[in-house]
Amino acid sequence: MNLSYRKDIDGLRAISVLAVLFNHAGISWFSGGYIGVDIFFVISGYLITSIIFREIQSNQFSLIRFYERRIRRILPALLGLLVFTVTACAMLYDHDTEKFKEFGKSVIATALFVSNINFWKEAGYFSAPSQLKPLLHTWSLAVEEQFYILYPLFMFAIYRYAKKMAPFILTGVAILSFGFAVYTTLNNPSTAFYLFHLRAWELLIGGMLALNFFPTELGKKYSNLIGFMGLALTTVPIFLYTKSTAFPGLAALAPVLGAVLILFSGMDGKSLVARFLSISPLVFIGQISYSLYLWHWPLVIFVKYYKITPLTPIELGLLILMIILISALSWHFVETPFRSKQFLSTKQIFTFGASTMVLMLMAGVTVYGLNDFLSVVSGREPANENKKGEVWKLTKCNINYTDNPTALTPCDIGEKSKIPSFMIMGDSHSPSYGKAIHTSAVKNNISGLLTYAQMCPTLLDMAPVPRRGDVPCVKYNHMAISFIQEHPEIKTVILAARWTLWLEESGYGDLEQGYEGYHVVDTINESPPDASNEYLFTLGLERTIKALTKMDRQVVIIAPLPEIGYDVPSANYVANRTGRDINALIAPTLDEYLSRNQRTFAILEAFKQEYGIQLIEPWKMLCVDGKCRVAVNGIPLYGDDDHLSIFGSELISPIFDPLFAAIKDANK
Repeated sequence: MNLSYRKDIDGLRAISVLAVLFNHAGISWFSGGYIGVDIFFVISGYLITSIIFREIQSNQFSLIRFYERRIRRILPALLGLLVFTVTACAMLYDHDTEKFKEFGKSVIATALFVSNINFWKEAGYFSAPSQLKPLLHTWSLAVEEQFYILYPLFMFAIYRYAKKMAPFILTGVAILSFGFAVYTTLNNPSTAFYLFHLRAWELLIGGMLALNFFPTELGKKYSNLIGFMGLALTTVPIFLYTKSTAFPGLAALAPVLGAVLILFSGMDGKSLVARFLSISPLVFIGQISYSLYLWHWPLVIFVKYYKITPLTPIELGLLILMIILISALSWHFVETPFRSKQFLSTKQIFTFGASTMVLMLMAGVTVYGLNDFLSVVSGREPANENKKGEVWKLTKCNINYTDNPTALTPCDIGEKSKIPSFMIMGDSHSPSYGKAIHTSAVKNNISGLLTYAQMCPTLLDMAPVPRRGDVPCVKYNHMAISFIQEHPEIKTVILAARWTLWLEESGYGDLEQGYEGYHVVDTINESPPDASNEYLFTLGLERTIKALTKMDRQVVIIAPLPEIGYDVPSANYVANRTGRDINALIAPTLDEYLSRNQRTFAILEAFKQEYGIQLIEPWKMLCVDGKCRVAVNGIPLYGDDDHLSIFGSELISPIFDPLFAAIKDANK
């Protein structure tokens, strides 16, 4: 196999990294730019297999040399990035939050090359949004490094005991990995996205090409045809895919096969696509692609974090130029020297690698424990989930998706010495109102219960799609209804959910573009096959109301909260430190709120007229003078972009007083 330098591979790297950069920068045309990572995986599999194959064939393969090359390639630039990122986060982020501790965990995970597992575990509903995770992009490095650790041993074993079967073994493993990836994407997209064994097929298919599994004598005509097919398969998804595309799964097949076809067609260097990819600007971007990938994401989110509001086109252009410049400097002054064996000896490079990992681990541990350490030194209370700027999370009364609950275990709320007379149920917005309800219930000397399941609106026999985890919301809602039926002392049921998300099939603002496509499905098929999502939403909520009114329960529905579209605590922190008015910057207008929730209010008003339900409308206390406030006296009213903080919940507590005063009188 000829392993001479191929300019077209650097050109393909350029297309990949630019697609990722423009996607992460928020340029709408590049909505599917994330597929650039999949192209990188194919290139990596092809090159690594080529090297291993050549060295095994010539009896020169050495694990020491292999891992030495990996250290020289990966760690120096990564160390520089981590030093910058830790420093920037220490200067920009609020240390007194769980989100800062999450960053510390990500530093530790990056040092151990398990950040893909870390971010997979953090994919929960209350975790920091991806825009506040400056090391999120290192998940792909972790996947590659896990591959590099296992793959040489795998290849060596194959060539030792089943040399002639090597291409077929790789093909079989790749097919298995692909099959599991397709299945998992349909059932748990987050798992399919992050985990190594579900991405391995992308690297292995590049490896199959390196093993000469395909014929190499194509001729100019077929070489051009295959090259153009590959270019189409890799570029079209960049513009057509969106965040709502089921990915990786079947959708990843196009860019992966496209990358293989481009690599294949360029083996003789004569195809038109190979010549196009070999032009100097693309080759240069390809050469700095590793540094560009490392630096682009933290720089994008730090600039956007500081700016708070969207960047102007000029600001975005300047940011992209700055990223390319910094990446070029990193490539020239960090990457290039370390790749030379004259720079450090083999022993020294391994010492450097071990020292780098220790330093990164120490930095991560320091960040993770910084707030607790400062608390001990200063004597103040440590940060915890009961901070006024955090969401009131009652984890014990949440139905976890990883469990298989058979009974409801609600939490007590209000005056605990009393028999519960009401219950609030719904999705994660239920505990968002927890402090408000608790305060008002204690004031009125009554007790209640609270239960919730994340991403589960109280729409009876409706399954949210895409569903999260393996515990369907249908089961949760039926358990809650059964629990109420078994407890006649519960006379009032409060329903709380992010209603408009499910009705409109989308989140709010750039922060939540990934929620496009969320809708509900009728699991008992009482609706027409072509029923609209509005029809299904209305039917599901009506089923819930009917089930409760038949049991002679009073039904109360909390109207939608104003959604903000920004992570309020972080935006508020930056605004306070830079002397800006956060409400003037990001608070939605009342008209925007009413427009967003117009259909939701129409449905709730219709139910109010038909079934006599009671509506509680927090927006009437949050929206003042035409603005739906996000902070008061410098304290955030939200714990993220759509859940009330403890402070915000406490602020609206009086809105529940009439309800609980009536319940108190009824209990006399």
